Amino acid sequence: MHFTVRAAAKVVAKKAKKDVAKVVHPPYYKCTIKSQMATAAPPLGPSLGQRNINVQNFIKDFNGRTEDIRPGIPLPCRILVHPDRTYDLDIYTPTTSWLLLKAAGAKRGSERGMGPNREIIGKLSVKHIYHIAELKSTDKAMRGMPLEKICNHLVGTAYRLGIQVQYEDLDPVEYKKFLIERDARVERQLEYWRDQRTKKLLKTETTEAAATPATT
Repeated sequence: MHFTVRAAAKVVAKKAKKDVAKVVHPPYYKCTIKSQMATAAPPLGPSLGQRNINVQNFIKDFNGRTEDIRPGIPLPCRILVHPDRTYDLDIYTPTTSWLLLKAAGAKRGSERGMGPNREIIGKLSVKHIYHIAELKSTDKAMRGMPLEKICNHLVGTAYRLGIQVQYEDLDPVEYKKFLIERDARVERQLEYWRDQRTKKLLKTETTEAAATPATT
C-alpha cells in the first residue's frame, strides 16, 4: 500500500515538472552598465546567463570596449542575442539628464522644474549645450539628426531639470558663488525633510504606543 502511494506521488511530481512551462527570455535586453566595471554580479550576470550568453566573455568585451572612458560612467546598452549565443552590443552615451546635471555640477534635478517659481539648480552656456549635442549625435538613434534639433531637445530637458541655459559664457567667479549658495539651499532642504521624517516616525511610535492595550 505504501509502495503504491509513493509510486503514485512520483508520477504526479514528474507530470507536474513536465507541465511547468519553461521561461523564455526575450533576445533583446536593455541595461545600464558602468564603463570598465561590468561584473558577473546581479543583475547583469544572471540576466546574461538566462539568455545563454557567455558572461565572462561579455564582461571582457564590454570592459575592453570602454577602456578609453573614465571608469564608472553609466552607459545605456542594448544587447541583441542570436540563436547561436552570439550577440550584438550597442553602447550609448550617458543619458541626456546625466550629462546635463554633470556639466552643471548638480546631483539632482529641481523639485520645481517648471513654472515661474522653478528652482534653478545649475547654469550652462549654449557652448556647453552644443558640446553635449555633438556627443549625443554619435548615438545610433540620433545619427543623421541635425545638431540644432538635438540642441533644442537638450535645452528643453535642461529647463525641466531646473538648469538655466544662457548665451553668454559663465563667469567662473560668479558661478562659484552661485554653487555655494545653491549647496547651502539644498542642505537646508535636506535638513527640513530629515526633521519631517523624524517627526513622522515619532508620531507613528506615539500612536502605536497609545493603541497598545496595557497589560495587567
